[in-house]
Amino acid sequence: MERCAALLNSGVASLLFILLPVVMSTWGLVILLTGLISLHSTRRFLRKAVCAKGHVNKIIDIVPEGEQDQIFPCRIMTIQFWTEQEESVEFQSYTFQQYSEAAMGWLPVRYDPARPARARVSSFEGLWLFPGLLIATGIGFSLLCTSVFVVIMD
Repeated sequence: MERCAALLNSGVASLLFILLPVVMSTWGLVILLTGLISLHSTRRFLRKAVCAKGHVNKIIDIVPEGEQDQIFPCRIMTIQFWTEQEESVEFQSYTFQQYSEAAMGWLPVRYDPARPARARVSSFEGLWLFPGLLIATGIGFSLLCTSVFVVIMD
């Protein structure tokens, strides 16, 4: 007990209180940078992408063991489309929503003619959701930790 009190009095605790928000803010910046890189990658993909109509072959519901009601149910869709060179390509895409187009069997697809196997569903979720979440999380995390740091320093 006396050692803990001595450590607190010696300034180790104040060093931890300063170091922790700095490290957490740095992680926020890393998450933000990852989101910006992902956003740039999506924009670069869209510059080269060609549109096609994909046919939904199969939808698999992913239900974690022990879960019955999920707020955001995850599904894996297997989608097949034909390239401009009449090549059949099949890919899988994760989704959190029930597409009305999927019930009919068709979805808009974008693909890079050089790498058609890396196709994506042409939707907000398929193209922009992941980079947007990373950027928002990174900014929020950095601002929160920076504000905690400023409060501690006062």
